[in-house]
Amino acid sequence: MPRYIITSVAIFFSVLSFAQNHKFSFDYSYGMAGGSTPTTTPIVNADAISAKQADDLVKYFLESSKLDFKCIYNGCQNRAMVMSLLLKKKGIKHYKIWNFDPFKISIFNGQDALEVDDALKLKAGKVFWDFHVAIALVVKNGSSSADTLVIDPSFANRPIKVTEWLGMQNSPNSYYTFLDPVWYNYVTLQPGTSLNCNGVYNTLNLPACFPALLTGDFYSYSPINQQIIAEELATNEQITKFAESIIAKMETTDPDRGVLISLVSDNFYLFRDILAGKVVIDRTNPFSKYLNEYKKSYAISLAYWSEQLQSL
Repeated sequence: MPRYIITSVAIFFSVLSFAQNHKFSFDYSYGMAGGSTPTTTPIVNADAISAKQADDLVKYFLESSKLDFKCIYNGCQNRAMVMSLLLKKKGIKHYKIWNFDPFKISIFNGQDALEVDDALKLKAGKVFWDFHVAIALVVKNGSSSADTLVIDPSFANRPIKVTEWLGMQNSPNSYYTFLDPVWYNYVTLQPGTSLNCNGVYNTLNLPACFPALLTGDFYSYSPINQQIIAEELATNEQITKFAESIIAKMETTDPDRGVLISLVSDNFYLFRDILAGKVVIDRTNPFSKYLNEYKKSYAISLAYWSEQLQSL
């Protein structure tokens, strides 16, 4: 496969270009931050599931898994990981499909962030992502043939074609790839990154405007990821609950409404830490009157997801 330099530190990816989105694969990494080159194991047609099984899986994830698919401000990698673990438990072979803003691939690419609608209707415009990940399955379409379809209840209540999934993200220049489901998250170049060049370590002094380029390194899932996954899934549930139960019923002229929207949609980690009791807010904060209720709800959800992840 062809290789090309995407930065001056010589990070390589294999790329196959199409008229719009670009399919590519990782075939090299530097072992940065404890990561490694991700793998992709082909799923043969003999391991494909039926169309009905695929439809039933979407229904299962939406109705029985307790995963929240409406809060899309953070954590698609966590939802995809839990979905993957549940599929593994069912013995269903699958991939993860990753889609990236081209700006994460090369400094020579223009930025073309993924753009999606806000299911909770808190943001007036689009929600912007620099990447997205979901589940891809091989599904029978006849006696001897099969298609690769995406299961992503954030977008659709049915399995969808890869091209449809990409189109829903409104980034025609994005780069996408299929990886084995064990790969949980990825490494990007950051200011101060230490790079081994022919046995010599050098520190990259990157400017603040430098894009968070992929290094080719990924982290595989392990039990050490369970706590952060549980915390973020529990936080997402509270955001959706609060948006639908409280914010949706507030007058648009209410000055507290904008403050609350910003808290739950723009400040995810602050909101998580408030729910966890790591950050204290005073009585002037409009969320203070809801705090006890949502802290209790968060604790229940956190305990549930912690237990679920330990069992998978």
